[in-house]
Amino acid sequence: MTSAVEAKARLRSEMRKRREGLTARAGAEASDALVRRLAEMPVVAHAARVAAYRAVRGEIGLDALIDGERRDTITLPRVVGADLEFVACREGQSFAPGSFGIPEPLEGEVVPLSRHDVVLVPLVAFDADGHRVGQGGGFYDRALASLNAAGEGPKPVTIGVAHWFQQVDSVPRQRWDLPLDAVATDRSVIVAEGGALARLQGRAGCGGVPQATPSARTSPWM
Repeated sequence: MTSAVEAKARLRSEMRKRREGLTARAGAEASDALVRRLAEMPVVAHAARVAAYRAVRGEIGLDALIDGERRDTITLPRVVGADLEFVACREGQSFAPGSFGIPEPLEGEVVPLSRHDVVLVPLVAFDADGHRVGQGGGFYDRALASLNAAGEGPKPVTIGVAHWFQQVDSVPRQRWDLPLDAVATDRSVIVAEGGALARLQGRAGCGGVPQATPSARTSPWM
């Protein structure tokens, strides 16, 4: 294994243990805080289509967002071979455990990722530059790479979601790794310099959200 692969494996092990150590109450409170924070972000609040996910193995949950008033704007991933497709949520939809035991929609409109306004990305660890360590299967890496391969034109804002303690000083990087535009946690929103969200802030003040700076890129969004 390369040093980056080994470092990512160590981070996965460490962060999974920390997530598993959370009580059910602490996990629920963190999830509620995260969803409130996402709802306060203009780019999410005004999005016509948001890709979300069902949490497993200690991931911070998005159920309050998925099952809330804006359910008809949400899509959820489904594994198809080595890739993900995103299926629109609707009332009465049927779900079944997928390849990794994650509930996946059995029916519904498949929405190309490029037609989303926001993609919420699960992760195991992240840094202030928007780099992430995923579960290791590469599904979201391939999905995000497909957006770049689509060429010119508007692309979704990519926002990682995590517990606050999953932030590290620096994530080990490989040549195919693509940074996220921001990461939202139960305590703050970290905007990556040079990403789509930072550019939106620069053009429009991001609806009153304070600008991030190299020395203080964490925005409380409160």
